[in-house]
Amino acid sequence: MARLLETYDLTDPSQDGWALDYRIEREDGEELHAEVRCWEKARASAEKAGNDEALAAIADRGVAAALEHAELVDLPASRGIVLISIWFDPADEGNLRHRVSYQRAGG
Repeated sequence: MARLLETYDLTDPSQDGWALDYRIEREDGEELHAEVRCWEKARASAEKAGNDEALAAIADRGVAAALEHAELVDLPASRGIVLISIWFDPADEGNLRHRVSYQRAGG
C-alpha cells in the first residue's frame, strides 16, 4: 500500500474550499504527487444528495483516494513524472473525479 510522505496546503485564502498536494511513496518505492481539491459547492452537493461515500472522502481530505490511485497509475520510472489530480464534482452529487498526467523529465 502506498504511504503519505508529505502534505502541502495549496489553498488560496480567497478559495471557497481547499486544495492539497500529497507527496506519496508507492509500495514499489516510486514517488509521485496527487493534488486533491474540494469546493464548498461540491461538499454541499454531496450532503444534499446523501452521498456518504463522497462525504467520507471529503472528510479525510482525499487521502485514501490519493493513496489508492497512486498504486493504480503507470510506474513513474517508465512514464516520467506522474501527477494525479482529484476533485469532487459539484455538478454530480460531489462524486470524486480524477485525471492522471505523465510528463517526461525535461519535457
